[in-house]
Amino acid sequence: MNQHINESANSQTNQPSNLRAKPPLGAAFEQSPPLGQPSSKAPPWGSLGAKPPLGATIIRWILLGGLLLAAAGASFAPWVARPPAALMLTAPDLAEFVKFLPDVRDGSLGVYRLLFLLPLFTATSALPLFMTAQRLAYPGWVRWPVLVSVVPLSLVLLPPVWSPTVLLSSEFRLQTIACAVCLGLIATTRWLGHTPHRLLMGLFLLLALAAPALALWQFFVVRAAISRAYAGPILPGWGAWATVFGFVLTVLGTLLAIRRLPSSR
Repeated sequence: MNQHINESANSQTNQPSNLRAKPPLGAAFEQSPPLGQPSSKAPPWGSLGAKPPLGATIIRWILLGGLLLAAAGASFAPWVARPPAALMLTAPDLAEFVKFLPDVRDGSLGVYRLLFLLPLFTATSALPLFMTAQRLAYPGWVRWPVLVSVVPLSLVLLPPVWSPTVLLSSEFRLQTIACAVCLGLIATTRWLGHTPHRLLMGLFLLLALAAPALALWQFFVVRAAISRAYAGPILPGWGAWATVFGFVLTVLGTLLAIRRLPSSR
């Protein structure tokens, strides 16, 4: 009888796999995560091999597009657009040009000329921080070209004449420090990736709101004096509006990132 029981057990064990007992219907659904939640087996966003969700991808491209537009508008695009081309002034040009206005030279018009460089410094210093932020997870083919572009943008912060005496003088010392900070951020990208992104974006948000507003304020302060020098009315060029619109996009992306992206801590 024992032999008969053993043979029966062996025959059940050797049955084809399609005849074996299957888990009850619905067990697979009980083990799967709810709709909209990531699987526990998937790597978390920000780790190696992880793919960011669609909403996070849109946020990071809004941030990058806004920063690049703001940097282009604050560096190489005209803030004073008047023909011929020699009369066109970029924001860094304005930082130098206003020193020679008669109203500024005689002291009747107070100007904070370095405010024209504040949008460029804000955008340029933010690019390395955002490119290396682990939670934004920019791919390498985007990250490295952007980091390389920070070098010429940083050099635009310097005065037109480069010499140790000029760069270290009291008039241009802050511009030299600003350039060194932006270049230094590139050199320290290896250690910047784990910076808490909400703290980073919160600090950047304050600068992104203040920089274009202060630069435009200074533009309208000196507009009448420039109009007299040009013997005709002037309006902000497309570079000024590109800077403003770029920072608007960046502020929007920053607010979305603070609200929706996972915390790095």
